[in-house]
Amino acid sequence: MKEYYSGKDVQKITGASMSLSYQIIRKLKESFEKEFPDSIPIKGRIPVWYFNEKMGLKEVTNENKN
Repeated sequence: MKEYYSGKDVQKITGASMSLSYQIIRKLKESFEKEFPDSIPIKGRIPVWYFNEKMGLKEVTNENKN
């Protein structure tokens, strides 16, 4: 299971263009860094759990599959 989403992942999930996907990542990254100032950012990626939380998505777990 992925820990971070890239621009391609965000593009697949949202249906947005690649440039818009990276804009989404940049905006989410800014708020992530404000909430977690001691974090070490990875360029062009956003943690899956944070993306899902901010975008209002549920993470699929084994419990949800049944």
